Amino acid sequence: MADDDAQAAMRPKMPDLLYAVIGSALPTGATKIAVDDLGRRIANDVYRPGEIMPTEPELAASLGVSRTTVRDAIKVLSGKGMVRTARRYGTRVRPVEEWSLLDAQVVAWHEPSHPRLQSMFAETTELRSIIEPQAAALAAVRATEAQVATISDAAYAMHPTSGSVEDLFDADCTFHATILEATGNLMMRQLRPIILTMLWISYEYGVLAKSPEPVTREGHIKVAEAIRARDSMGAEREMAQMLEFNRRTAGLENAGSVGF
Repeated sequence: MADDDAQAAMRPKMPDLLYAVIGSALPTGATKIAVDDLGRRIANDVYRPGEIMPTEPELAASLGVSRTTVRDAIKVLSGKGMVRTARRYGTRVRPVEEWSLLDAQVVAWHEPSHPRLQSMFAETTELRSIIEPQAAALAAVRATEAQVATISDAAYAMHPTSGSVEDLFDADCTFHATILEATGNLMMRQLRPIILTMLWISYEYGVLAKSPEPVTREGHIKVAEAIRARDSMGAEREMAQMLEFNRRTAGLENAGSVGF
């Protein structure tokens, strides 16, 4: 329990950049509180997949909110694939494979020690390794000078051994999001929420919960310098090598092309 509390204290808050890409979907007020509370209960197995949740009046009493607020919260959770409601049985928790696992809120609701984060980390590591080296290669060719400067500033702003986790995470998000923007590919740009959520998972499981290695500042700087030099092959190679950090942490050394 003490270890869980320590990890929870270390976990970074969602930075402004991550809120910016998901903010329009976030509820507010009492509904937000209810959504967060119920989301945490589901993510951490208080209500397990396949189980029927307590009735609307029971949930309203346990949350200290109105039944209308509970209904609104259930609608949000339904939209994230976590629950299904029917008149004949009430609200049932859906199988995990039907959840929106790349939704930043769904990820954030998990406790850092939850075993599900390990598989989420491994699978997002594989997906990032497919996308991000190619994105870095395109950014080296297409980035504007302003984007190059932002990528470089973010890389040099990362101080894993001396700065706060929140500052590190904020710089890391800026680095990776700007690379996607710098590809000049609108479809790549649309991947920002997904990549930033993957990064969140990396911190939740890889950086904070398991790995003894800090985020590699040198690796980020090498990618940034390759982009600055307009070295497409170099940027792709350095990003792939940097992602090897997550590959080791996820235990995927012998499972194809993956990393941080």
